[in-house]
Amino acid sequence: MKALASAVVASTAVMMALATGTAGAQVNAGEQKPEASVPFNMDQVATFNLPWRIAFLPDGRMLITEKVGPVWLVTPQGQKTPVSNAPAVLFQGQGGMLGIYASPKFESDHFVYLTYAEPGDGGSSLALAKAKLSFGEGTASLDNLQVIWRDGERGRGGQFGAAIAFSPDGQSLFLTVGDRQRFTPAQDPNQPLGKILRLTLDGKPAPGNPGAGKTGEKSVPVIDPARDTEAAKTAPVVRTYEFPGANLTPAETWTTGHRTQYGLAFAPDGRLWELEHGPRGGDELNLIEPGKNYGWPLVSYSTNYNGVPIPSPDTRADLAKPVIYWTPVIAPGNFVFYKGNKFPQWQGSALIGGMATRSISRVTFDGKGGAAPAERWDVGKQIRDIAVAPDGTVWVVENGNPGGLYKLTAK
Repeated sequence: MKALASAVVASTAVMMALATGTAGAQVNAGEQKPEASVPFNMDQVATFNLPWRIAFLPDGRMLITEKVGPVWLVTPQGQKTPVSNAPAVLFQGQGGMLGIYASPKFESDHFVYLTYAEPGDGGSSLALAKAKLSFGEGTASLDNLQVIWRDGERGRGGQFGAAIAFSPDGQSLFLTVGDRQRFTPAQDPNQPLGKILRLTLDGKPAPGNPGAGKTGEKSVPVIDPARDTEAAKTAPVVRTYEFPGANLTPAETWTTGHRTQYGLAFAPDGRLWELEHGPRGGDELNLIEPGKNYGWPLVSYSTNYNGVPIPSPDTRADLAKPVIYWTPVIAPGNFVFYKGNKFPQWQGSALIGGMATRSISRVTFDGKGGAAPAERWDVGKQIRDIAVAPDGTVWVVENGNPGGLYKLTAK
């Protein structure tokens, strides 16, 4: 046990060291024009009702969630098998069945992780569950499903985040928890909303988190979203919100100040990157560094939906800035780092699905914490998720009802 604890602490130290690279100047990729031609074919393989996430299994089959509730086991040829024993979800607004992810030890443990809007009194909470995927003759099931973490916030509406990334050593997981469009909780150290958490594979606070052993702040200054528009142009109004229970320990928290984080992935160099929605402008690609505050709703390269401007991140040196932002928005669905031989020119870069722009964008990385936009391809479909199969092919699902599953092959 002592050896295992030492290994976990060492792994945490490596991740923190990797995260110390400083990102370059902020880049607005919102005005980027699509390329004149698309270098791949998109072939539809199957159709779903509001598909949300793809999780590839080692044998090339994939698990696909539908926001309305079902989970499917799908072959590369498009044959669909319903996965039984999926948990009940509250399908409403941005809630429903959301993420699904194969365990980093899937070949030996057959576990999968699910994130979803768990129904309950007063609405729903974000739940993280773990189950064993079992196969029969033409059947598949989620066995011994157990909720290992839930936010407990309840309420209706809002955006849940609900993305998972496993640490490179396979010993912990990172979970994005959206602010549910409630603004203030993203800066409240005693609430999970608007945070990225680092948990063990069993849903407990992972050892070595930056907030472990610390108590929360009693008050946090937050921009008031209802402030007067004209006055805010010259002197934004800031209110200080008092939070009860400030003696709680945010032992799960890795970073704070996030809005709607639909993308989370480790780069080949071990750095963690996150992709989130802004309101009217300000979608962000962030280099995630432990303990940092990413500013929402204090700052953003955007305005609120009601037209009220938000102070620029350039006004707050104490808050982490995005490496790339998009104004106007692309409304990112998710992103993936490419690894494979089908598109060797993309090796190590990220592919981002855009829903508002109906596009796929490629971003390159310098290995020092910097990133730069490369191409944007107009594909004519709202790309909700994008994933790389074990054979190096790229697959996407379309945000729609019906929404297609497409395989990308090089022209």
